Amino acid sequence: MDVRYFGNIFYYLFLYSCVSPTTTNSKEVTIIIDRSGINRNATLILAQDGLNGDWKELTGTNGIYKFNVNDPDGVYSVAAVDDIPHSDYKDIQLFHSTLAEEKTVNIAFSPDYNTDTDFATLTVYVPTPYATANISVFFLKKHEPNYRLEDASATVRIPKGRGELVAIISDPDLWSPLKVYVNRDFDFPSSKSLNIASSDLKDPGEGITGGSDGVLYNWILGKTLVPGHLNWNATIPETLINSPDKYMAEYMGWDLDWTNIFISWWKVTKDVPVTIKDGVKELSPATTTISATAVENNLPEITFDPYTSPISEYKTRYYSFDISKKVTIGDYTYPSQTHSIFITPGYLAKVGNVYKFPNITLSAWKDEYKPVTDYVVQSLGICLSPNTIDEINSLKVGTEWVIFNSTL
Repeated sequence: MDVRYFGNIFYYLFLYSCVSPTTTNSKEVTIIIDRSGINRNATLILAQDGLNGDWKELTGTNGIYKFNVNDPDGVYSVAAVDDIPHSDYKDIQLFHSTLAEEKTVNIAFSPDYNTDTDFATLTVYVPTPYATANISVFFLKKHEPNYRLEDASATVRIPKGRGELVAIISDPDLWSPLKVYVNRDFDFPSSKSLNIASSDLKDPGEGITGGSDGVLYNWILGKTLVPGHLNWNATIPETLINSPDKYMAEYMGWDLDWTNIFISWWKVTKDVPVTIKDGVKELSPATTTISATAVENNLPEITFDPYTSPISEYKTRYYSFDISKKVTIGDYTYPSQTHSIFITPGYLAKVGNVYKFPNITLSAWKDEYKPVTDYVVQSLGICLSPNTIDEINSLKVGTEWVIFNSTL
């Protein structure tokens, strides 16, 4: 469950897992910390079993945490804190769900771009005929688009890891794709060079036409995402495609002044083009779903009027909202987000549709992690889908969902 790229809008609205949990334990919850495809532990992960259980600090390995839920209703909560690199700020996220709704919690935190902790330098060399073309490099969830090659080479910063590396060479004037390169098992533990041979460069696929207007087609090659606006909305070349490869169709829409609603719809598919589900474009702001905000025991208390999906077969899968503090500079006051909250309908029903920010008394939960009493909620996101959260996060073929954000 996660809501963070349009520049960065896509990152806020969608998170899939590069790790596939293998547990068959019906009571086990897996928490995955994701940093642009890198799995590294967070500053602090806490979990609560049930509504009134003690909060406990969890220990993770390579960004993976596990705990069992013994509550008879399968209710649980997770609180996650991470130090934002090279900043005094913290990224604080809370998740509240039930086992029936979600057993894998994917949490997006920032990687460290500026040091060698998470990223390293890759120098790419291409054949001489493309010495002055452009190159875009894609690895895991990071893309380095449209670098002008100099002396048939370009240097990019990408995440450390192992997976599919994709490079697209394009015409520097027409911006049209010339060649595509895919390395299916690229091991990148540290900085190094890559020499691409002419024989490894393949012709680009055909442009995707038909289907609904405004849809982009992202490539999903193993752990690597190639966004549709950077692959020229083309098919994966037939000379390079593997049977597990798939597309993630994506549509984004908003009102003209960007003030009331932002709609994001996705569908995971092997077949393109696709048609957007009826009713998605007609969604209207859900400004009354949060019906009241208050403070109890110096902590936020937020009342919900549960949302009913107007789209056939789509059910409400989770709500996401911010808790923000007011910041004043001179005569100007603006809200600054301090916490991201994610709640499933099952959890909300168990608390009588009144969300109370948890009173965490562990010493590891520092005072600076607590929200202010004079808080505001800026926006509400609602995820609707015929599929489960775990199916969405795992990008199961056939899965589709919409997230729409309403300004409150």
